[in-house]
Amino acid sequence: MRNLFILLLLIPFSNLIFSQTQPIDRVPGELIVQLLPDSNIDGLKRLTMDFPEFDLQSKQLLSKSMHIWLLSFDENPESVDKILPKLRNHPAVVIAQFNHLVSEREVIPNDPSFSALWALKNLGQMNGTAGADIDATFAWDITTSGYTVEGDTIVVSVIDGGIDLSHADLRLWKNSHEIPNNNIDDDGNGYIDDYHGWNSYMNNGNLQQNDHGTHVAGIATARGNNNIGTAGVAFNTHLLPVAGSGTNESVVVISYDYIFTQRKLYNETNGERGAFVVSTNSSFGIDGADPVNYPIWSAMYDSLGSVGILNVASTANRAWDIDINGDVPTSMSNESLISVTNTNNKDELYTSAGWGLESIDLAAPGTSIYSTRQSGQYGYKTGTSMSSPHVSGAIALMYAAADEATIGLYKTNPALIASRFKRYLIASVDTLPSLLGRTVSGGRLNLFKLLQMVQSPPGINVTPGSVELAIAPDNTTQTTLEFTCTGDTPNSFIIAVPDTAAWLALSGYSGTLIPGVPSFINLSIDATGLSEGVYTSSLTVSDGFLNTIIIPVELKVAIGVDAPAYSVSKPGISVWPVPLTATSRIGFSLSQTSVANLSVYTLDGRKATELFNGILAAGRHEIAWPGLTHQGLLIVRLETIDGIFTRKIVVF
Repeated sequence: MRNLFILLLLIPFSNLIFSQTQPIDRVPGELIVQLLPDSNIDGLKRLTMDFPEFDLQSKQLLSKSMHIWLLSFDENPESVDKILPKLRNHPAVVIAQFNHLVSEREVIPNDPSFSALWALKNLGQMNGTAGADIDATFAWDITTSGYTVEGDTIVVSVIDGGIDLSHADLRLWKNSHEIPNNNIDDDGNGYIDDYHGWNSYMNNGNLQQNDHGTHVAGIATARGNNNIGTAGVAFNTHLLPVAGSGTNESVVVISYDYIFTQRKLYNETNGERGAFVVSTNSSFGIDGADPVNYPIWSAMYDSLGSVGILNVASTANRAWDIDINGDVPTSMSNESLISVTNTNNKDELYTSAGWGLESIDLAAPGTSIYSTRQSGQYGYKTGTSMSSPHVSGAIALMYAAADEATIGLYKTNPALIASRFKRYLIASVDTLPSLLGRTVSGGRLNLFKLLQMVQSPPGINVTPGSVELAIAPDNTTQTTLEFTCTGDTPNSFIIAVPDTAAWLALSGYSGTLIPGVPSFINLSIDATGLSEGVYTSSLTVSDGFLNTIIIPVELKVAIGVDAPAYSVSKPGISVWPVPLTATSRIGFSLSQTSVANLSVYTLDGRKATELFNGILAAGRHEIAWPGLTHQGLLIVRLETIDGIFTRKIVVF
């Protein structure tokens, strides 16, 4: 509602004029009208009386605080053209517009079997619980692209028993630099005839058909909106198949090495050769195994992560605690590894699926999943093998949704962004009772929340961004740092101070931030024993999503300094919590002792109240919100020796 008030003030009237020649995007015979504050009921009566030709009737008071009404009128071609211009010229009317239709931004693909895909949109089919899904249809309104903003062809690699290369519902990656079946390594990547991918069993490019691998591949990337079969999570993404999910560990190494080579080659040639693989999917492992006995397997994940690949693995189809019983690979602790378990269509942990508070990162649907099958067929399968491809497909869409700055950083520091995206996956889940205390995230994949997080990344702000202090020898002083988080996700942080800055201390070195609620930490300076001169240091603030902020601190120690002084890089006013309540506070900082005037003004420039007018010492100050009766948009104005600062707030 806060945004609505501002929107009504800012939208140009010319954009609100419609005629009957336009497509019907409104409720026929309805208007929304905002009246002047002092003409609410009387203005409404005048409005209905002054335009008898429109037969205006009040239907509903939409906003008492902003005087917005829903009206009906007698619609005909003449009234539709004339009613808005006439109402807008009425002395009681601020804004008038039609009541427009609003639809949920959801993408429902036209694949004939889409209704069977409860994991993507659960309407209660198969006796499930409506909404127990990954919100794929809402996520697809953000993106369904198979390309990054820089044009990279996003690739998911599935390591399994093989794949149906002729299945019409699979979009397969092809090595365009390789000529198939000529027994020559045309692209010089060390693999002969790897046009379709790689067969690690046979060490050649001949991929055999396999039902399990075809089913897994379709969950992640089956073509969507093509009037055929089903739709995968990332239904415009290319699939790189690798046969190599069984027999022994050496086959696993060959499989991962092929994918590593292709992605490394892509990085080194700036996309001229290789494949832009962002995730791998494995549905194989060793029940009850101890990772300490598999150091090479683990090292492969470190190598893959170094070039920017996240590796998704399905855990054991056993009703046991992986932390206690062990599992390879899902109890490995590699940064680039994401371990996944299985939920059913009621959002419950499947009865034959492993869990582990330390080992298993999140869950995804894996029970009675409909997908592609070999020989061009479709069908259902159940298991953690069906859970992991939901996550590997989700990773592909993260890169499709990422902005230019994120993809640019990914190109220069692929391991950082891959690790950050892993944290997004864990932080954006839907928490479920059956998973709390049994997985790292406590929840099940939510694709919509995940892509929203990619587009509005969680981060942290610190004010001031740098600190400069002056103090006499053997004196102490302090200032206050304000911490806020960006995005819609709570964010933890830690602060590191160099050991060499013994003169600098903090009232706290860690915390958790809630969106819209600032946190304050005092920075204390003790100049005892310091000789005159300039001392420099810095604070390093790191958050839970691998963001880092460096705050330079400069201390000048000089005889004759009477009072501490400091400058801030981001002076201004903070208000919290919002929307305003009786407990809300207004905060600001002064660089030195100063006269301060803090007042609240209405949008038309009238002073609503004066909160403070007097002398304040240097440092951080807070004033209680007075609980004004004014409503709508107000402006808080601070005037000090540091300048004049304003902040807009909305009061209901």
